[in-house]
Amino acid sequence: MKRYLLMLSISTTMLLSACGEEEVSSETASNDEVKVVQEENEALKERVSELEGELETAEEMENSEIDEEEMRKLEKENDQLNSQVSELEEALSSEEDQEEEVTALKEENETLQSELAETEEELASTRQEIEDDTTEEVTEEPEAAEEEQTGEDDVPREWESALNSAYNYAEIMYMSKAGIYDQLVSEYGENFPEEAAQYAIDNIEYDWKSNALQSARSYQDLMDMSHAAIYDQLISDYGDKFTEEEAAYAIENLE
Repeated sequence: MKRYLLMLSISTTMLLSACGEEEVSSETASNDEVKVVQEENEALKERVSELEGELETAEEMENSEIDEEEMRKLEKENDQLNSQVSELEEALSSEEDQEEEVTALKEENETLQSELAETEEELASTRQEIEDDTTEEVTEEPEAAEEEQTGEDDVPREWESALNSAYNYAEIMYMSKAGIYDQLVSEYGENFPEEAAQYAIDNIEYDWKSNALQSARSYQDLMDMSHAAIYDQLISDYGDKFTEEEAAYAIENLE
């Protein structure tokens, strides 16, 4: 506003000066009048110069104030933007790390599931072969031999069959005592009476530490499990059911 008023004042002064010159040139005034007009014209010119100087000073002050204010605003906005950029970079880095970790866990899970499925198929196939071999052995035995199975202690034939099956599981599948017992009495396994299964477990003689070691090697070769995981699997009630001593022997003798 100040700048506008200064410019208006300068314009008015210059207009008056021009009018004074026209009056002198258009009229045949006396020398005194010409002198008066010339003096007024000089005074107006000096005023114009003063006003122009004031205008320049005002413009410089205004520009200086604007520059300082704008610089402060720009510095403040720049600081805010830098802070936002830092926060976004940290958030993005954290999200990328989480995505990489989740992807790695998914891939590891898929690999373990695939290996587990293959192992289950191999175990199912092996068990089926054992059952087939056991059935063939029973079918091929002569009737005379069946009549002599009671022995000196009058052991039932079914109990002897349970003992034979127990040896097959121990020799072929490297199972533990407890694991063999469960297989003998299971309705999805041999389905022997509990008395027959217990007779088999009480009378079987085998190197159970060696079986634990063979099972541990299978887990290591087929599933690449750690020693700690193999130990847990060997003693687990949902796994092989070896004793802690047998499992410890197996882990100590793994390569």
